[in-house]
Amino acid sequence: MKNTKLINILKTFSPEEMKLFDKFLASPFHNSGKNCRPLFRLMKKYYPDFDTDKISHENLHKKLYPGSKFNKQIMWNLSSAMEKMTKEFLEQIALRKNKFARMELATSEFNNRKLANNYSQAIGEMEKVLEKRGIDYDYFDKKLHLEIYKQDYYFLTDRTQFKGDSTLRSAEYQIILFLEMTVTALRDLRILEEYHNYKIDTNLPLEFAGSINYENIINYAKRKNYEYAYLIELYYHSLMMMLKPEQTGHVVKFRELYQAHYKKLAIGEQSVMMHWLINYCLYNLDLSIEENNKMVFELNDFRLKEGLAFYPDDQLSKAIYLQIFNSALRANKTQWALNFIKEYTSKLMPEFRDTMRYQAYAFLYFHTKEYGKALNYLNKVEFMDIMDKLQTRILSAKTYYELNEMETLLNYVDATKHFLSSNPSISEIIRIQIHTFIKYIHKIVFLRENKNQSEINSLKEEIESVEEIASKNWLLEKLDELAGTAK
Repeated sequence: MKNTKLINILKTFSPEEMKLFDKFLASPFHNSGKNCRPLFRLMKKYYPDFDTDKISHENLHKKLYPGSKFNKQIMWNLSSAMEKMTKEFLEQIALRKNKFARMELATSEFNNRKLANNYSQAIGEMEKVLEKRGIDYDYFDKKLHLEIYKQDYYFLTDRTQFKGDSTLRSAEYQIILFLEMTVTALRDLRILEEYHNYKIDTNLPLEFAGSINYENIINYAKRKNYEYAYLIELYYHSLMMMLKPEQTGHVVKFRELYQAHYKKLAIGEQSVMMHWLINYCLYNLDLSIEENNKMVFELNDFRLKEGLAFYPDDQLSKAIYLQIFNSALRANKTQWALNFIKEYTSKLMPEFRDTMRYQAYAFLYFHTKEYGKALNYLNKVEFMDIMDKLQTRILSAKTYYELNEMETLLNYVDATKHFLSSNPSISEIIRIQIHTFIKYIHKIVFLRENKNQSEINSLKEEIESVEEIASKNWLLEKLDELAGTAK
């Protein structure tokens, strides 16, 4: 029983929840079926780990039914009933945490029972709940539902002539929800398309979003002093940052609006918008320019200080961990990057911590030109997914080059070519970027032998003209080094 669904749920219970669940099982209102309390009281002796062979159907049956012959079906039925009770208990825990959801359920009952005064009071309590929270998709979704409940109340009390304002607000909230949902969905689809090989034949959301005259809507909202005009404008500029990245005015305006209004947003929405801003900078600004790297680092430093890098709760994703760390290296904040490894690696999921620490130290020592140490850490990396493998392969190739291990590098390049061609899960854009990198590092290796200035200049011009290429600046740097010693 150690790895059953029942045990896995019980492992998540806090000590206080274990006590509450015992009372929950004792309640005839909640527990009108099989009496699971004796089984629970036996099992809770092994809380919190439940890591013992004593938790078996046979042993539990002996204690529950001493002297009786073991009946597997009885234990299965009892365990199944208790698993069902744990799920119902978690439903109650969720409702305890969510007053708005409780009041929504109550309004439905009040409406069905024609209890108008109670219905009106519940709506008032729901409005107070929303006053205390920041703005995000869920905020407007709840605001929309609240207006629909108000309209139902006017029907209930036969005063439909008063529902005009509520109808207007509900339509406004639907517009904002549409904008937020569309921008988020299009960004997710772009990532899936570019990095996970997701194919899109018909993209109706993109076609629809690209056909709207947002500027007219924003100007109207501003003229009318609409409360959420700034939010519509934020979504507009975030959409344009994706659809027309070459128009850099959108990112400038987005950053201004974000800095002016981010405190009004819920922490999750602050985090998402900051993620949009940083991603734009990473993929659309020239990161060979010192000022751009400084800006990305400052945004990431702000993101950490404001707690916007974590999801869920206090947890860092692998991608954000490496992105923040590498932004510090690009800005030459080496000590900051070292402190980041020590302070924030523990924020990763436990199974990722060691391998991400090794990756981070490999990047750090490559940056400080301690290539032997970098290679030592690269050899410790255990791959969790395809992106880990690809990042490690690029850094390993560069490290072999810096260590002058050209034969090893060329063998590694050949192995990487095979890896790219034999792995269908790699997206086309990533495949092109890495394949192009491999092609040019291979050419640079052979240029080291003859150091022909004309060939070096020609290859440099060729690389500068290529857009889809990994580690472009490093390749150009190596060519500059060769040019300095050319014949």
